[in-house]
Amino acid sequence: MRLFLLGAIILFSILLIYQNIQHPHTRHNTALNRLQYPLDTRLRYRIAEVDPRFGLSHADLLQLSQEATYIWKQGTGQDYFVYDPNAKLAIHLIYDQRQDESNQRQQQLTAIEQRQQHWNNQNQNIQALKQEIADKNQQLDAKKMLFEQQLEQYNRQVQQINQSGGLHPSQQEIFAAKKQEIQQHMWSLEHEIAQFNQQINQLNQQVDALNQLNQDIDVSIQQFNARFQPRLFDKGSFDGQAIRIYEFQSKDDLRLTLAHEFGHALGLAHHNDPYALMYPMLKDQQLQNFQLRPADLDLLHARH
Repeated sequence: MRLFLLGAIILFSILLIYQNIQHPHTRHNTALNRLQYPLDTRLRYRIAEVDPRFGLSHADLLQLSQEATYIWKQGTGQDYFVYDPNAKLAIHLIYDQRQDESNQRQQQLTAIEQRQQHWNNQNQNIQALKQEIADKNQQLDAKKMLFEQQLEQYNRQVQQINQSGGLHPSQQEIFAAKKQEIQQHMWSLEHEIAQFNQQINQLNQQVDALNQLNQDIDVSIQQFNARFQPRLFDKGSFDGQAIRIYEFQSKDDLRLTLAHEFGHALGLAHHNDPYALMYPMLKDQQLQNFQLRPADLDLLHARH
C-alpha cells in the first residue's frame, strides 16, 4: 500500500512538473482539479462578484468571458479555458473612480458624436441649398436673357415708330399693353432676384454657423484628447489568482479586455504590435470580431 501510495505521489509529481513546463497556465488550477483531470490542460475560471453599478449581470459577464476565451480558441484551434464555478481563478468586476472617469469619457464622446452628426446634417442642408441656388441662378440667367431680348425688341419698335412720325392712335393700346407686360416682367424678375439674394444671404449665414460649429467641435476634440488618454489595459489586472476589471466602455471593450487578461493568465507578456491583443493599450485593435495577430501567436509559442 505504501509503495502504491508512493508511486501515485511520484506519478502525480511528474505529471505536475510536466504540466508546469508544457502547460504553465495549469498552475492556476487547484491541485484537486489537476488530480481529478490529469489530461485536461485547460485553465479553469469562475465569475466572482459583479458590482451592479456596471449594469451587467452575472450571466452577462459569463457570456462575455466565454466570447473572450473563444478569441483564443478561434485563433489557435485549441481550448485553453473552461468555465468552472469552483475554479481557483476568479473574475471580479470592481467599480471605482476609473469607471466614473470612463463614464464621463463616454458622455463627452457621445456629445461630440452628436455634434458631428448635427454638423453632417447641416452640411447636407447647405449642399442642397447650394444646388438649389445654382439651379435658380441658371433659371434667372435665362429669364434675364429673355427679358433683355424682349426689351431690346420693344425699344427697336419704339425707335422705328418715332422715326416714322409717331405712334398711330390705333396702336397706342397695343403698345401700352406691351409696355405694361414688360414692366410686369421686370418687376417679377426683380422680385425673383431679391428672393435669390435672400437665399444667398441665408446660405452665407448657414455656412458661417457651420464653420463656427466645426471650430467648436475641433476645440471639444482637443479638450477630449487632452483629458482622456488611450485606454490602458491596466483598467484590468491579473495577479496569478484573479482577473480584476475596473472599467470598460462597452461590451466589446470588456470582451477584449477579458481576452487580454486571459492572455496574461496563459503566461504571456505584452507585445509592441499596436494591433495585437497583447499590446498594453486598447487603442487600435478591432473591437468587434477581433482575431489574434501573429504577434499574439508568437508570444504563445515562445512561452514554452
